[in-house]
Amino acid sequence: RPPFAVLLLDDGAIATADLATVAASKLPLTLVVDPAAAEAPERAAIWRAAGQEVALLAGGIAAGAKGSDGEIAVEAMVKAIPQALALVAPTAGSALQSDRMAAAAVVPALAARGFGLVTWDQGLNAADQVARREGLAAATIYRDLSGRDDSGPVMTRALDRAAFKAQQDGRALVFGRLDPATIEALMSWSLSARAASLTPAPLSAVLK
Repeated sequence: RPPFAVLLLDDGAIATADLATVAASKLPLTLVVDPAAAEAPERAAIWRAAGQEVALLAGGIAAGAKGSDGEIAVEAMVKAIPQALALVAPTAGSALQSDRMAAAAVVPALAARGFGLVTWDQGLNAADQVARREGLAAATIYRDLSGRDDSGPVMTRALDRAAFKAQQDGRALVFGRLDPATIEALMSWSLSARAASLTPAPLSAVLK
């Protein structure tokens, strides 16, 4: 069964006190944290202590960034959240994904630290091209579960389409928000026949 991974952006919708309970889910759920957020280190540590994986939201990378700029940006993010294993491009307007120079500055810094790179399956996607050329472990996000509508039925349909994609490509990766509605939709869908055709997996299982 192909691996199917879920990234959840931590936007503070779930209180820190409740984070360990959510992280204890039987589903592997990779938390995406903004390393600049005040509580990010604490929340990432809680998530990781539960055996779940953590990734970093790639903010602060400007178009036209040079090699030293990429090194400095990646070093700051990794220092803030040492538990992380990959960098994730923002949902929109990412210089990392649209600007080849910025991508070329960041990829070597990630490779030096054994990090992976996650981008979106859209547009030019310079970062994914550079990563694959340099042999960096990479994956693309197929769908944003709650990009336009966070209702349960909409997320369920998105998960079904992603499952079909996984059967075609041998793996799939989706993105959502760490909030009660998304968690409920994921738990409900995980019991479906479509979900049974896949192997729930952490991010590391789809990076290649």
